[in-house]
Amino acid sequence: MQDITSTNNTADARRDRRATRDIEVTGLGKRYGAVPVLNAVSFTLRDGEFLTLLGPSGLGKTTTLGIIAGFVDADTGDVRVAGNSLLPLAPRYRNLGIVFQNYALFPHLTVVANVEFGLRMRKVAAAERARRAQRMLERVGLAEFAQRMPAQLSGGQQQRVALARALIIDPTALLLDEPLGALDRRLRQQVGIELKKIQRETGVSVLHVTHDQEEAMVMSDRLAVMRNGRIEQIDLPTNVYKYPSTRFVADFLGEANLLDVTVNENDGTHAVVTYADGARGRVHVSAARGAGGAGSTGTVCVRPERLRLAAGRDEAPNSATGAFISCLHLGASLRCVIKALDRELVLTLPDHSGFSAPEPGTPVRLAWGMADGQLLAEDTY
Repeated sequence: MQDITSTNNTADARRDRRATRDIEVTGLGKRYGAVPVLNAVSFTLRDGEFLTLLGPSGLGKTTTLGIIAGFVDADTGDVRVAGNSLLPLAPRYRNLGIVFQNYALFPHLTVVANVEFGLRMRKVAAAERARRAQRMLERVGLAEFAQRMPAQLSGGQQQRVALARALIIDPTALLLDEPLGALDRRLRQQVGIELKKIQRETGVSVLHVTHDQEEAMVMSDRLAVMRNGRIEQIDLPTNVYKYPSTRFVADFLGEANLLDVTVNENDGTHAVVTYADGARGRVHVSAARGAGGAGSTGTVCVRPERLRLAAGRDEAPNSATGAFISCLHLGASLRCVIKALDRELVLTLPDHSGFSAPEPGTPVRLAWGMADGQLLAEDTY
């Protein structure tokens, strides 16, 4: 019989090893003159995790990455691995792999020489460099291109060379700054899938910066939405989409119907609200941050796919009467617009739903369930 104590010790040791490769970011702050760029940014990049910093341009994502990499000095806060601060260390001593949007390949070196570069800087013997570079090129599917120059490669192939060069040093983590931004949409999707596959196979931790919502949703294990130098919400991608914490997150990530309401009751989990037409409804309360109490005004988010056209005696907890405006066929889905609650609401339906669009101006009734509406926290900054 296997020794239980030994098994537990092995499991504990494995967890300890993984914990030593976590990157803990605490309270990062940065100002350029009078302009604040980062304000108390804190999160942990877990070992083996793919974490994405998502948000509009100019709101602190790349600055956060630059501080971790060592290219930018923080005004406040710390970055630690296994309890040791990385901030006093020069970039070359932080053992982090970095891939930029322009890939930064050396144009005068062959593919294999580019991949070997980090090992050469670490004084690894030539035979070992060649062996590890060959294995890494095989892993990214470029072994046959080893002697080509970067200019002879496609954008997707150059991206994989940059990735191989970053991975070959066995980094604590891989930092990706808009690595797919220079590719066209189709190639970006293809290379993104390959990148995620390689990350899973190698088990390397990844901190990824992007403003592309689809890219972030598809590739990430967790998603951190940034706004004004802060992390607005961090969670699983599906949770951030389904349960946004604030109006900003709901509006930035995907399409959202944002409805102004008055809060009548709020027990922290569910709320009774009054809509613009005077009708009452019952919705879920975002758990990420508290929403307003009774008597306050607020915002309810309903995603387009969560709305439905009510028929007959549909006794949904939330409903609104409006006028049909238009419907567009988007291939796999239909995008319909209905004027209701003093605004234009968007409803999406699957193409196979059999829906036949009525004439513009036709009265229609919309309905949604309690869990389909999220009462959001009020923006505080």
